[in-house]
Amino acid sequence: MKKTNVLAFCFKTIPSAIMGIIKPLQLLQKQQLLNFVYKESRHVSNEDISIADVIICIRGAEQLDVDKITLGKNKGKYLIYFLDDDLLNIGGLSRSYNKAYFERKDIKNNIKSIMDICHCLWTTNKNIAEKYKLSFEKVSVTNAPALLLKYDKPDIMGHDNLNETITIGFAGGTDHKTYFNQMMYRPFQSIINKYGYKIKFEIIGFKNYSMKNIPITVFPYRENYEQYVSFLLSRKWDIAVAPLNNTEFHSCKYFNKFLEYSSIGATGIYSNVEPFTYIVKNGENGLLVDNNTIEWTNGLMYLIDNKEKRLDISRNAYEFVKNNFDINKVAAEICSSIPHLVNYEKIRINGDGDKK
Repeated sequence: MKKTNVLAFCFKTIPSAIMGIIKPLQLLQKQQLLNFVYKESRHVSNEDISIADVIICIRGAEQLDVDKITLGKNKGKYLIYFLDDDLLNIGGLSRSYNKAYFERKDIKNNIKSIMDICHCLWTTNKNIAEKYKLSFEKVSVTNAPALLLKYDKPDIMGHDNLNETITIGFAGGTDHKTYFNQMMYRPFQSIINKYGYKIKFEIIGFKNYSMKNIPITVFPYRENYEQYVSFLLSRKWDIAVAPLNNTEFHSCKYFNKFLEYSSIGATGIYSNVEPFTYIVKNGENGLLVDNNTIEWTNGLMYLIDNKEKRLDISRNAYEFVKNNFDINKVAAEICSSIPHLVNYEKIRINGDGDKK
């Protein structure tokens, strides 16, 4: 039986595309289970569409994406829409997603058109699956892998030394500036007041005026994902924070920060909201706190003052992620959840494929 030719495209090679699609399918290609081609949308040719058996549109919203998917439909391809954000309902606090762009009528119509045309919705969040399941013949919810696990196991004990400072990190993008102002500024200030130079703060990805009042080292956002991964691993954070708003939009995101922090051996503190509540077992593989100054401050102080508990949580989190989010395990789950990717020809011959 011939291998399935899978084409995936995205407007830009963003981390969502790398984690959710490119790396797992490249592994499946290496295992000779399929033929995989990834291109940015503007580089996809009609010939690419013709060759493909299965086409994956990653977060498509442009007319160009609608045109590619429509051509695929006309050629009888199996069409998949990958969404790891609720692009039809971008939250008001979001900046990096360009709310004005996604609220444009033509962009919303493009997204709805892609939903109407595609056979399968592929998502990393069950809330997205539930919201849009009626628009598709098939819905698959899979995890994305913890890509930082490909590096050596972090020296968790090496992070901790009572004679040195404890480093608290925060990795984010432009969206996270708002979270910092709302949820982290006062707790960070309280921690500095209590512990002084025993504590060091580091932020990757953004900077704003309020940071002038507390000693925080800021590192710029890294567009290149490999560079971002290498840099994050190099920081050797003891504690890492992941504040998140409690909104419908944010509940549709993926818990990637849990995977990142766990993989680098940091003990993570997370907002007690979805999607973190799906994966974090409070006190076992992370700490969940409500979104207020007292809860965040108390959570940080608890981990600073309780070394053994902090190390236990980081060990548990690393082992949990290693056992459940290794890329080989995730790729196998993807094959099982979306059999068209590896058994397209068999499904086509048997006549039980989903066709719109």
